[in-house]
Amino acid sequence: MHKIIFYIIIFLFSALVNAQNISTSTFGSIKINMSFEEVSRLNPNQLAVLETTNEDMPVQDITINGIKYHIVYYKNLVNKRTEVYSVTSTARTLKTLSGIKIGSSLKDLWNVYKNYDVSIRNSSDNEKGTENATRVFILNDIDNGCYLAFYLSNNLVTRIALVNESGYLNNNIYEN
Repeated sequence: MHKIIFYIIIFLFSALVNAQNISTSTFGSIKINMSFEEVSRLNPNQLAVLETTNEDMPVQDITINGIKYHIVYYKNLVNKRTEVYSVTSTARTLKTLSGIKIGSSLKDLWNVYKNYDVSIRNSSDNEKGTENATRVFILNDIDNGCYLAFYLSNNLVTRIALVNESGYLNNNIYEN
């Protein structure tokens, strides 16, 4: 009996640890193309609310396993679901499969991703309601139709986002 409990604890611990990883298809517990309902079920104790100031791109703030996520959705015209367009977090417990996390430096990003399709641009930090210039290091994954965006302040990562461009852009084919 103790052996079974031990294996259950190991399984749950590894699931929790793996849920903290970021790739170009997952962001912690959230996967690209998840519906609003699927994401909301990840924390059944939190009231699932969509803020619909922009009906085409509703947003949700949700906490899952102690991590706060900001999610932007889009309406998938093919399957009629509201699906994840982007997910963002500033949680220090999240990290990429390559070890990049909040607090990593621009040098760390270059060391890890120098052989990948990357770009850097300046962007207004409108998400926080300011107009401060923010540097964004973008890791493109053309095969998945996604990209990871690392927002930098003073050359340190302050926020990470996963953006599902392909789902949103493919939507345009079905518009009349």
